Amino acid sequence: MTTRVQGATFRYSHTIGRGEEAGPGFKNPIALALGEGDVMYVVNRSYDFRADSKRITICTVGEEYIGEIGNAGRLGGEMVDDGESADPGSLVWPVSISLDSQGNLYVSDEWLNRISMFTSDGDWLGSWGIKGKADGEFDKPSGIAFDHEDNLYIVDTGNNRVQKFTKDGQFLDKWGHEGTGDGEFNMPWGIDIDSNGDVFIADWRNDRIQKFTSDGQFLMKLGLPGSGDGELNRPTDMVVDGQGLIYVADWQNDRVQVFDSEGRFITKIIGDATLSKWGEQKLDANPDMRLQREIAQGLDRERFLSGPLGVEIDDNGLLFIIDSDRNRIQIYRKIDPFFLGRYDGGRL
Repeated sequence: MTTRVQGATFRYSHTIGRGEEAGPGFKNPIALALGEGDVMYVVNRSYDFRADSKRITICTVGEEYIGEIGNAGRLGGEMVDDGESADPGSLVWPVSISLDSQGNLYVSDEWLNRISMFTSDGDWLGSWGIKGKADGEFDKPSGIAFDHEDNLYIVDTGNNRVQKFTKDGQFLDKWGHEGTGDGEFNMPWGIDIDSNGDVFIADWRNDRIQKFTSDGQFLMKLGLPGSGDGELNRPTDMVVDGQGLIYVADWQNDRVQVFDSEGRFITKIIGDATLSKWGEQKLDANPDMRLQREIAQGLDRERFLSGPLGVEIDDNGLLFIIDSDRNRIQIYRKIDPFFLGRYDGGRL
């Protein structure tokens, strides 16, 4: 399917993923970061009763499986509830991931109330953060993003604020408190920083996106509660591309909406998924499973988004939608209209 937008066209490319507790696949993916080349780091939230599935899957945009990072947040076989007691590298409720300028991975964990750090190869570098309400403390940290100076912005969901740190955890700044007014939050979640350094926050329970300067001055907001075009129902994430278009993961409306730089609704994406390469490989290895799919009813619904939690876009115009409930990522290409006549219909 092709979705036309003012000055651009969004064309479905392909899908990555299948439901797996380990190995090639995802289990409730919640966030991703793009590394060098076409490497992707995908955060798997999984279920509480399958702690061994909480991990970061490393793969490529072409669906080559590389490996995984992380382990269950346990100590001596028992689940722990603080970062100081958890084993090194543990992930319990991972939420967001961001890469610093050197390619190291930073992962927020809202159960352990800490930021965990890994090399791009998965080696444990350490962690910082404790639970609390004081400056530099957290109550369920969620979205994280680096600015161009390697400062880390963290959405402190339970404290209804945004905090800013150096990448080694030194507190720099904060803004926000609970409320519905401009600059106020009600369980904020996702974050993105645009090319100008402005900060976008998914204000989850207020059903809107807010935009701020890098020091927390309110600039604008978009979205109202609802299911119509331009309305939002628990938005979880957003990303801003180089042209200023804003892509919002409209979680409970099962879609991604696109807005212009002024917050005006442009279009929406509801999903066009096909079977992934990993999915085809699994069916090839399980003929009975393929047979069951062939006789199943209602598989046409499988192409739609279900509970999209995150969005990302790369410098080449590839839009990644984290289709969490279906354990996959749907990928679209943003195409300049100048090239549409010469597009050969290929995957990428």
